[in-house]
Formats: sequence, C-alpha cells, structure tokens
Amino acid sequence: MRPYDVAKAMGGGLLGTLVQTISQSPFAKDTLIIVTEDDCQDGPDHVDSHRATAYVVGPYVKRGKVVNAHYSQVNVLRTIEDILGTEHINLNTASQRPMSEIFDIHLPAHWHYEAVASTVLKGTGLEQTGPGLGAMFAEGPVVHPKHGSAYWARMTKGLDFSEADHVPPGRFNRLLWKGLMGARRYPAQVDRVASADDRRSDD
Repeated sequence: MRPYDVAKAMGGGLLGTLVQTISQSPFAKDTLIIVTEDDCQDGPDHVDSHRATAYVVGPYVKRGKVVNAHYSQVNVLRTIEDILGTEHINLNTASQRPMSEIFDIHLPAHWHYEAVASTVLKGTGLEQTGPGLGAMFAEGPVVHPKHGSAYWARMTKGLDFSEADHVPPGRFNRLLWKGLMGARRYPAQVDRVASADDRRSDD
C-alpha cells in the first residue's frame, strides 16, 4: 500500500476506510490495528463510568467475537510490547498481562475488512472522501437524524469544547439524552444523590 493511499483514507476521517485499505494491501498479514477511545472518563453504563469499548483488527484476531475480559490501556500497551518484542515501558506494563484472549494463533494470517457505513450518514461529507474512497452504505431504509446542526448548536450554546473535560459531563449527558431519546425518562440510580449537573434543567 502506498503512503498516499493511507493519507487519503485518513484525510477522509474514516477509520473503516483506513482499515479496509490496509486489509487489501500486501501489509495486511503483518499489521495489527488496535482502536481505543481517548479520554473515556464519562458515558456511564451499568458497569462503570470509565468503561469503553476497544476494537482489534488484524491477523490471528478472533473473528466477530466479543471478549469480556477486563483490560485497561496498560494491557493494550503490554500487548504491543509483546508483539513487537520490545522492553517494557515501565513497571506498570511489566505487571499487566497481554490481551491474549483476543487472539487465536491457529487462524490464518489473511484477513479482510469491508467498510460499510450507516445510512444515517448519507447526505453528509462522507460521500466525498476522494476518488475510490466513497463510502458504501448498509442496505435498508435511510435513517434520518432527529435534529440538524442548528438544534445542537442551540442546545450546547455556552459549553466549552476547546479542551477535554471543560464540558460538565452530567449536563452534557442530559443534553444528548434529550436530543436522541426525546421525552423518555433520563436513567438514574435510585441509590445515588443527583449532582448539580444532573439536576440542571436542559430547557
């Protein structure tokens, strides 16, 4: 794969297109891609506010599997160290185990990935990613966003997005919930005292 091909994929802002480009290149059998979320300090679910998904693509990776083992960013770094055969960065990576549950060395080294976008992205700049990199959309009806950019600009007016963690997470979560879920009741734990941000009105 030429560097230009990768640059075009990255320029389109499409992770799926980048992965697809690599999967169709001579480097596929020697390339492992690990995708983690940056600054995952919010977005609580039923487990923990710091939990986030990670995606691993490449040779010897179990296909279409969800691995429920508990890993942290340090486990990711330890895995990279072991694959590259480098020394440990520090005692933290030395004491953590690699993410061995996600691999199966008996699988073939060849792998393939085809990027398919949700139809909700039709009509956006996704279709103009450059020659040969236009998005392929999933089959089925076109899903339309509930609100346009003007709505979100109005709802988030006054919030500081210039740096990570400047936006009050409780308030932002409620804004997102209202915009996506409408009048459905905002989820809350009954054994928890609501913070000032949680109690803030979104109107």
